[in-house]
Amino acid sequence: MVRMEQETGPDRAEPPLLQSDSLFRQMFEHHTAMMLLIDPETRIVLDANLAACRFYGYPRDVLRGMEVARINAQPESEVLPLRLQALKGEKSSFNFEHRIASGEIRSVEVHISTILYGGKNLFFSIIHDITARRQLEEQIRELAFYDPLTRLPNRRLLNDRLEQAMPASKRSGRHAALMLLDLDNFKQANDTYGHATGDKLLVEVAQRLKGCVREIDTVARFGGDEFVVLLSQLDLEKAASTVQAMSIAQKIRTRLAEPYFSNLRQDQDHTLPAEYSCTPSIGVVVFNNHEANEEQVLKWADAAMYHAKESGGNRILFHDDTP
Repeated sequence: MVRMEQETGPDRAEPPLLQSDSLFRQMFEHHTAMMLLIDPETRIVLDANLAACRFYGYPRDVLRGMEVARINAQPESEVLPLRLQALKGEKSSFNFEHRIASGEIRSVEVHISTILYGGKNLFFSIIHDITARRQLEEQIRELAFYDPLTRLPNRRLLNDRLEQAMPASKRSGRHAALMLLDLDNFKQANDTYGHATGDKLLVEVAQRLKGCVREIDTVARFGGDEFVVLLSQLDLEKAASTVQAMSIAQKIRTRLAEPYFSNLRQDQDHTLPAEYSCTPSIGVVVFNNHEANEEQVLKWADAAMYHAKESGGNRILFHDDTP
């Protein structure tokens, strides 16, 4: 604990504001970092420096006396254990989401120390705005794990989730299923109407696929016109799981085969409304943790999809049914 007061006696020539407090006040007022003094019991802001007032968008007389709950955008259930850690001195640096006067949510890093000031133990908080850093981290994560066009998980994230599905299947005893989809006539649409229209088609396909599966399932894009669907937590029995997977695959085939509407640019001067269909070929493998590794499951699904496409397309073929 930092002690900001000193003992004084009748013979000392100290002013009412003690020297240590005076130095602290000078630092507190003029520092460029946002600073707050908070009562840890009442969670009331007792003081704020000018930098904090500018950041939060409140006049000082409004920020003083404000409950911290008005600033914290996170629920009290999340904040309480962190406050207890700060009180016990177990941790001094925390990340929060703070709401400023405009209603905007900003990501902040807060360094908290307990000081004795004005005869009372207070939280001395130094706040740094890390919103830009968080946004950059999120952008990097998006580039690493998500397809930039459809915003679906990419191959890397799909592999991670497939790796998680294997031990989850072993623990629960339930089967999972992997579907590999290829659009039968996407190249024709792409070549005829251009890449911009092809991109619109892929985005629409992604949305339709997401609407066909459950929240616990994963829809990913492998690139081009190839998509993957990972169904988790199916039945304990393989036969029943196969029926479940077939039901979802049929739903996907029907939904993707419905007409797509778009304004298709024919040349630089004419845009004609049009509709077209783009059916899928779907390869499916139902598995559990005991049967194969991730690479083998992907190979099985790819082989089934290849046979479905070679058989004329717009078909669903299970790995167990391939020659």
